[in-house]
Amino acid sequence: MEAKITSVYDEGAVEGTPLIGAEGFSVLIEIGSNKILFDTGRRGRYLMHNLSFLDIEPEMINTVVISHGHKGHAGGLDTLLRERETPLLIYAPRFAMGTKTMFGTGGGIQIGEDIADKADIVEINDWKEIADKVFVSAPMDIGKEETESFIVIRSRKGPIVISSCSHAGADKVMEAVKSKFGAYPHGYVGGLHMGKKEKTKAEAVANLFSEKNCNSLYINHCTGVNGIMYMRAVLGIKGVNNFYVGSSISVDL
Repeated sequence: MEAKITSVYDEGAVEGTPLIGAEGFSVLIEIGSNKILFDTGRRGRYLMHNLSFLDIEPEMINTVVISHGHKGHAGGLDTLLRERETPLLIYAPRFAMGTKTMFGTGGGIQIGEDIADKADIVEINDWKEIADKVFVSAPMDIGKEETESFIVIRSRKGPIVISSCSHAGADKVMEAVKSKFGAYPHGYVGGLHMGKKEKTKAEAVANLFSEKNCNSLYINHCTGVNGIMYMRAVLGIKGVNNFYVGSSISVDL
């Protein structure tokens, strides 16, 4: 059995395709007929465009996981729900739902009241296996009363992390995986928020991955072009793969 991981929303898109690159993050995980969408990008129309080109209809998605409530990760959810006829199971950490009301306008997930019955939202409080060998992490504190969760696929070779931003720090993500599964991840997919001092942070993350033998790296989103460049200065050009919209990898389970 295999898991296929495809980037469907990112700042970059595979050249020579009509796929749209835009600010935000979304990854599709496919295991057989089970399709899990991790985050929904910023703009629903871009998400729908990319999914359509990849031959993914909204009704084909079984589950959505929202990592945290930032617009670039939850912004496309309302549109996705409007394009569906049936309710959708959605996992999200509590603070991703907004601090006042679940459907409020003060931040977090925003879903129109007219389609609220299409959203079957389950709050993430701890590690949870949402599909065979697919786990959502316990929420990690990222400050300002916000939390972020990531996904782990338990592959034949060991854990693989799929993380939207790793705001808490890649080191904390790695240790959380080690604590849960007894091994550090051998693969890391997604964003590594660098912020200021990106050269120092990128080099530190690259050295961390090298020390922990996490060498299957498919990096995108908030890592940034410079962040990836600095990581490659440590790990080599082939040590860090771009993961633009339309890119995909398959792993044995």
